[in-house]
Amino acid sequence: MGNESRSISSCMSKKSKSKPQSKKKFSILKLVGIGLIAVIAAGAYYVYQSFIPVNVDHPIFLIPENILIKTGKTTDGHYAFAMQSSRGGKQVPRPGGMTSPTLNVSQGNLVSVHVINEILNTDAEKSIHNFNIDEFNVHSKDLGYFESQSITFLANKPGEFIYHCNLHPEMKGILSVK
Repeated sequence: MGNESRSISSCMSKKSKSKPQSKKKFSILKLVGIGLIAVIAAGAYYVYQSFIPVNVDHPIFLIPENILIKTGKTTDGHYAFAMQSSRGGKQVPRPGGMTSPTLNVSQGNLVSVHVINEILNTDAEKSIHNFNIDEFNVHSKDLGYFESQSITFLANKPGEFIYHCNLHPEMKGILSVK
């Protein structure tokens, strides 16, 4: 009998030791589940926020009109903006060099402006530019060489508006909303 009681007590002690491990597994699984839910919620919040243009406070579920803008220099050495083809690849330079083109968009459209700084730094000057349309709250960060930024806004008022670089007053053009 002495051996039986020892084996029963050893089985009981084994069972009591296994319970905390199952609780530990359950709490680890619970933590992983909570973490997964938090990641999904954060991702959903990010996606929701990405539908809110910079000049309105609610999401707009439209496909944006894309405008690709790059920085460059005119033939006389002044800074300017230029439109870039959305088809990609190299473009053949047009006669007259770079100019700040008039950007035409339709009123009520969602517009996504993609800006890239393509002016190489020199020893005399770092190439830093930005892109702004004050009336639509469009303000890029200062972009160094080959940096880019996309800004989406709703073209919700008609008229002609100036887009510009705060750092270089000669870099400006017209946004026409009709």
